[in-house]
Amino acid sequence: MAEHLEQSLLCTETTNVGDEDNGMIVDKVLISQMGFPLESQEIIREMMEKEKQHLPSDDYIKRLRSGDLDLNARRTEALNWIWKACEEHQFGPLCVCLSVNYLDRFLSVHDHPNIDKAWTMQLLAVACLSLAAKIEETEVPLLIDLQVGDPQFMFEPKSIQRMELLVLNRLEWRLRAITPCSYIRYFLRKMSKCDQEPSNTLISRSLQVIASKTKGIGFLDFRPSEVAAAVALSVSGEMHTVHFDNSPLFSLLQKETKQSVKLLKTLLVAGESEENWGYDRE
Repeated sequence: MAEHLEQSLLCTETTNVGDEDNGMIVDKVLISQMGFPLESQEIIREMMEKEKQHLPSDDYIKRLRSGDLDLNARRTEALNWIWKACEEHQFGPLCVCLSVNYLDRFLSVHDHPNIDKAWTMQLLAVACLSLAAKIEETEVPLLIDLQVGDPQFMFEPKSIQRMELLVLNRLEWRLRAITPCSYIRYFLRKMSKCDQEPSNTLISRSLQVIASKTKGIGFLDFRPSEVAAAVALSVSGEMHTVHFDNSPLFSLLQKETKQSVKLLKTLLVAGESEENWGYDRE
């Protein structure tokens, strides 16, 4: 009986889908569950009301762009390393998005004279990736093995653990963050005929697009729900499944949010560089 119970607890074999050329793997089980039950409109609305709690501080992007803090270049280096590490460990795009979310939220609230140093930023990147992997991945390497992708610095596990605790405290232990990935399945479903569950291919492509935009700072101008809605519209348009003006997901969005989604969707389709996204939310 014990043997039967042990077998029943084992996960069935899954098939990976995604953009293997980019080294990013999206698991079908991960796609189907996404860490959430089937989202209702009420759940999505509640998430939209709370999503601001999981964003960097309001002045963060202005500080990045103004150069008051020498963080932009260091941030880019840290995110490039996170991407390389995720590719080598075959972590999914949800892990990428969470890592970036933790890093940006921490930088936006942590005031330390050495935070813009190369070694400090690398340590922060390792800690954020470690925390995100523990949340999203089923297999997490040891801290010493996590540091792949030719990092400029290598850290002892104790140093990483201390940084993890610092990140946790500054983020008030809010690790199950609301990101664009949290909405994507619901928005894709609402844009399909008869409220059908979106295909793995459609979800995979959407997650890839979301993760690929985390390296720049342009998406920090937009709320997660806005990003998810724009990506859903853009990807569905690529696959000829929906017309922009007829999307039922707009019933959830306020007037100003609709304008943001339209702008962001236009930028996505145009493939415009994020460096030229001079969008002023005020």
